Order: sequence, then structure tokens, then C-alpha cells
Amino acid sequence: MTKIIKALSLSTVIFLLTGCISSRGFKIDVPQNSMVKPNGIQVYIRSIQDNREFQVRPRSADIPSFGSKKNIGNPQIQCRTIGRQRNGYGKALGNVFLSEDQKIETVVYEAIKSSLNSLGYEVTDSRAYAKENAIILDVAINKFWSWINMGGGWSMKMDSEVETVITLASTSKKLVITGTGRNHYQVASSANWKKVMELAVKDYISQANDKLNCLPDNC
Repeated sequence: MTKIIKALSLSTVIFLLTGCISSRGFKIDVPQNSMVKPNGIQVYIRSIQDNREFQVRPRSADIPSFGSKKNIGNPQIQCRTIGRQRNGYGKALGNVFLSEDQKIETVVYEAIKSSLNSLGYEVTDSRAYAKENAIILDVAINKFWSWINMGGGWSMKMDSEVETVITLASTSKKLVITGTGRNHYQVASSANWKKVMELAVKDYISQANDKLNCLPDNC
């Protein structure tokens, strides 16, 4: 009887840690700030590049990873990959994905757009609609990842981190913008992965408001 109870307890712990993730992924909802006081200046986000480096057996869970090398370098897979499940022993399992109609580049664009709109800027990512005097930005995504922090107790932690380097084309000035999130959870469900990622994106927008406030002349 004691062995059965122990086995059930272990199974419960593993379920709480791993939960259930939909194979279809989930969509991150990016807060959208309206343009209260337009300043008449347009920002053209010319490029957004995913510079994350994936590994197969990283030294720590906060490093982007896959279970095999076959997906490394595949942009159609990497652009939706934002985390990695782990079992009760800390062993890495399958990846966590955004839904098929969303990429991390899209999330970052919407986050930067939200920040710039709140500062009064019109924003476009279309060359056809870019004005001749638009401020041109190029964005590199260095971090966009969520992971499980292993530890004792029934309540576990998920962490999430976003980091971009935004380059101003006119001056080559680089602005580093980051965002972090932490979610205490009991089941590693899609809802909890979504929550921690949205916390990081919300913090990223807040940090972007401070960093991008230097436009157009003071960066």
C-alpha cells in the first residue's frame, strides 16, 4: 500500500511539473497602446531578425534548445519555438510553440509598435508605406525564451526573458531593450506558459517606452 501511495505521489509531481501542452501551440496577446498625441513622425521597422542560438544539450534551461539537431537552423520551426518542457526529474522533453499563425518576430514587432504608438509615433513595417523622412529601425532578437526553474515544493516557477538590440539606421546607435516575467504555477499547462511569456512582453513594452523615448534626436 505504501509503495502504491509513493508511486501515485511521484506521478502527481511529474504531472504538476509537465502538465499538458497543446501540439498546436498558443498565441501571445500583445497589449496595444493607442496613439493619444500623434507627433507627426513615422518609424519604419525595416527588419526583425531572430538571432537566438539553439543547442541540443545546453548547460542550463534558459538556453534555447531542441531534442535533436534536425530542427536547428530551420527558421519555420525556430520562429515559433519559445520554451522546453521538463519532467519531474528536470529532464528536457518536447518544445513549447506559438500557434501556427504567430512568430516571435510578429510578437516583437507588435510590442515595439505598441510602445512607439504610446509615444506618438506612426509605425509601419512596409517599405511601400515608409515615408522618405521616416526613422528607420533594424531589430535583432537575442533572447525570447521561457523555462522551468526546478526546485522543491508544490509551487514551481517559470521564467521568461526577451532581449532585442534595436539599431537606428541614421546613426548606427544601438538600443538594448529587455523584458522579464516570472509565473508561479502548479501545472505546466499552455495557460501558464502563455502567462509567463505575456508578463515578459508586457515588461518589454514598459522598458521600450523608456528607451525609445530618446527618438528622434536624442539617442
